[in-house]
Amino acid sequence: MIRDNPNVRPDLIPVGRFGAVDEVAQVAVMLARNGYVTDQTINVNGGWYMS
Repeated sequence: MIRDNPNVRPDLIPVGRFGAVDEVAQVAVMLARNGYVTDQTINVNGGWYMS
């Protein structure tokens, strides 16, 4: 869990906070509804992979 790792801090994420469950769920619903998006990796991470 995040709470068990002292190295995980929201200030290290460009957005400045951890994501919420509903934010990830919105992306999952968008992908399920959209038949045009195929074979993609969607990173719901607040820009962390870009930093």
